[in-house]
Amino acid sequence: MSSDSPAAGATAGGPRPAVTATLRVGLVGCGAFARFSMARYRKLPGVTIAAVADIDPAAARRAAGDLGAEARSPDAVLVAPDVDLVYIATPPALHCRQARAALEAGRHVLVEKPLATTVADAETLAALAARQRRVCVANLVERYNPLADAVAAVIRSRLLGDLVHGLFVNEAADEGLAPGHWFWDRDVSGGIFVEHGVHFFDLVAFWLGAGEVVAAARSVRPTAGAAGDGDARAVEEQVMCTCRYAAADGRHAGILFHFEHGFHQPSRLDRQELRLVFERGELRLFDWVPTHGVLRAVLDDTAISAVAALLPAAEIRMVERYEGAARQVRGRFRPFEAAALVEIAFTTGKDKLGIYGDVVADLAADQVAWIRDPAHRRRLTEAESVASVALACAADRLALAGR
Repeated sequence: MSSDSPAAGATAGGPRPAVTATLRVGLVGCGAFARFSMARYRKLPGVTIAAVADIDPAAARRAAGDLGAEARSPDAVLVAPDVDLVYIATPPALHCRQARAALEAGRHVLVEKPLATTVADAETLAALAARQRRVCVANLVERYNPLADAVAAVIRSRLLGDLVHGLFVNEAADEGLAPGHWFWDRDVSGGIFVEHGVHFFDLVAFWLGAGEVVAAARSVRPTAGAAGDGDARAVEEQVMCTCRYAAADGRHAGILFHFEHGFHQPSRLDRQELRLVFERGELRLFDWVPTHGVLRAVLDDTAISAVAALLPAAEIRMVERYEGAARQVRGRFRPFEAAALVEIAFTTGKDKLGIYGDVVADLAADQVAWIRDPAHRRRLTEAESVASVALACAADRLALAGR
């Protein structure tokens, strides 16, 4: 991309700047995940890391050495004329101010989730990005997982019948989150729904469309002050909510999906499970960015083969075979025929870090493709980034109201 990006007043109707062979990325926030992401970004064709910044100059220098970039101040990177795209990996409360500065300087922006900590701020960024004809999306990587596409195909196929309800349970580690970490400060993080839940609100919206929060709650624990002085203060450690999504066929009131996020486990017990319950079975995904899953269902032979074809590296295990009258099954007042109870294991074939690196790179490549060609249709846009914040904030308000 040319360094002579349009001025802050450029509108959606104005000319797009020319794109050259190299797109230059500036990093603001040099934590471990940001460095992990930049290592993937620099492998993308035509992408280079030009500058890095952190409030800790030593962290910026280390990242600069690792990435072959120049260390600068955060405010300088946000508006640097030799940077085309800014990746913001700072605590959530800073996202809106920093993203706005970058957009007003004519830069494209990728922001660590959430896009902002309030709906108003998220909408402000999306509107500014539209006026500037710039990217400004949150790093909502879940929808880039090939397993997300596989699940979407299973839902659309109706081989398991209607989707009845869903559940996501996140028993996350807090071992690396000291009492004084910004994660526990709602003024900085926005709370667990906003800081973390947006990933999974976005994933389910990818499958089911827009949802609405119908119930929410949270729990807190007292803990000593960060200095260990014994002063008690409450921190939010567990949140849960139920959302309703419209049924695809419009035949009933909607699909209920329950989300639980807790940060209270030792790292070696960190675990996640997502479960989709259909009329004829269930599909389960495992890990924070899912790496593998299991489908268990009662199906006829044609459906067994068809659903297995939708899942990567599928391995079918026959649990029970049915003959004669045993093939006749009823559920939800409707009869159907089943030849067997089966379990189908499936996998991406990669471990957590492998698939995580892939989805980070795929999100970036998707946005870069639009930067180079506005006819490219992005999988994730500003609208989805705002929608995830809106649902998270709605859940948070309802949980706080119940205390």
